Amino acid sequence: MMNTTIAYLLGLATLPAGAAAVWLLYRLFRREAWLCPYCLAWTAHTKGKPDTALYLPAILTWASVLVHGRTARHRAWRRAHEEYGIGRVDPTWNLWPNHLTRAVPTDELDDEGQTYLLEWGFGSERDSRKEPVGMSYIECLFDGKPMEGYVVRHEDGSMELLVVRHSKEDPRRIPLFDGNAEPNPHIRPIGKE
Repeated sequence: MMNTTIAYLLGLATLPAGAAAVWLLYRLFRREAWLCPYCLAWTAHTKGKPDTALYLPAILTWASVLVHGRTARHRAWRRAHEEYGIGRVDPTWNLWPNHLTRAVPTDELDDEGQTYLLEWGFGSERDSRKEPVGMSYIECLFDGKPMEGYVVRHEDGSMELLVVRHSKEDPRRIPLFDGNAEPNPHIRPIGKE
């Protein structure tokens, strides 16, 4: 009788370990993709198309995030964001990013947001919708004069400063970075001259 009770209790004790093992296997091997919030490129992307996600088992996606974090492009965009005080862009915040295949900035703007075209699914199950994403508001120096405005991102990766103080109907647009994170030589962060 004692052996049966001990075997039963040991069997119950292994249930949580089995559930944890199943959960861990699911977390390691489910297929997913990850969008870099600095350079807006998928860490693993289809060949020649950095704006289209490549879905991999999670363990490979995590490894691609580590590799992507050491690329010159990512480091340049991260440095640009930190130096100018530009917030990270996350167009996937209200959609489960593991289902997205593309996230493309459009030229549609509202008061404090830029519209992104989000696409998900493959083949006949492909779908898309447009979602507003908050723009970063920064202050900088333009030819030594204080300037402030919203940061707008373009599909080619470039950014521009949208100065709304100029005119609400016709805001002034100043190139901030080109597609390779090279800053406009006329613009400097506050505190650097």
